[in-house]
Amino acid sequence: MTMSRSMAMLGLLAALAVNAEQVPRWQQSPEQLKAAVSRVRAGTDLTPASWPEGARVAVSLSFDVDTELVWLEDTEVQSPSTMSRGEYGARAGLPRVLALLKKHDIPATFFVPAMSMELHPEVVPMIQKDPRHEFGFHSYAHENPLKLNAVDERAAYEKGLKIFMSHVGTRPLGFRSAAWDLTPATIDIVKSLGFVYDSSMMADDRPYRLISEGQDAGLTELPVEWILDDWPYFQLDWGDGQISMRNADDVYSIWRDEFDVALEEGTMFILTMHPQVIGHRYRMQMLDRLIEHMKSKPGVWFATHAQIASYVGTGPSLGGGVPANDQD
Repeated sequence: MTMSRSMAMLGLLAALAVNAEQVPRWQQSPEQLKAAVSRVRAGTDLTPASWPEGARVAVSLSFDVDTELVWLEDTEVQSPSTMSRGEYGARAGLPRVLALLKKHDIPATFFVPAMSMELHPEVVPMIQKDPRHEFGFHSYAHENPLKLNAVDERAAYEKGLKIFMSHVGTRPLGFRSAAWDLTPATIDIVKSLGFVYDSSMMADDRPYRLISEGQDAGLTELPVEWILDDWPYFQLDWGDGQISMRNADDVYSIWRDEFDVALEEGTMFILTMHPQVIGHRYRMQMLDRLIEHMKSKPGVWFATHAQIASYVGTGPSLGGGVPANDQD
């Protein structure tokens, strides 16, 4: 598809979305409702018969390094105190995360907004000390894509990619949208920008192919889930009315049980965490305990998102990960 045709398609999708919103749902025909739901769907389950070295489960820890940017959204007054919580993620949380990964000798995937790299240029070199870690793309400045038209959304990602590559030195394989929100145009934009996988959707616990407008989108989905994210359990946001200060033992039991069933099913276990959230002391103790639990089980493959996407056959060949027989 040429660039002009691609842009025309994005504009049409945006127009259809606006028109659909203007008609009350109960007045829409079955065809209209099916079209709205079917823009992006889950395709073929990509779970392999076994993971590398006969492992039973693929485990991938991901960290969204949002820093102060996450606190700039929809705020009339920018509070230095509130934004300092994001600075905590880069200053205190991330070093603890990296130390824990080093202790357990496992890789992870870091989704970093481009402007987080500009605000905290030390972040990329810190993560690059272990070359096994992966950098994924996580927007220009944690902007809300739902407030952008298709042209502006593409422009934001192109702007962010230039900054991202100037810091990291390589082009990212993975995309994760801010707050996991996608517009009707996002998947086409992501594919056209050369990404191999997305990690923003929730149609399964297993890796799957993405279907866009009834066609194979050419992207692997590594799905996420709010129950496997630290933000809903631990974050305090007075502006949004979110008061979540859960006991770490409660979260440990949920994540442990989710992992145990993933191991039993022979599928995949992905955690989404934020250094400014999980990076507090007692929460890091909980994550340490969870990793110990996972490592105590036979047949666990710790890998980056890109390594999982590669192994299920949809990305460039990437070796690595922690072999299932070498985790003690």
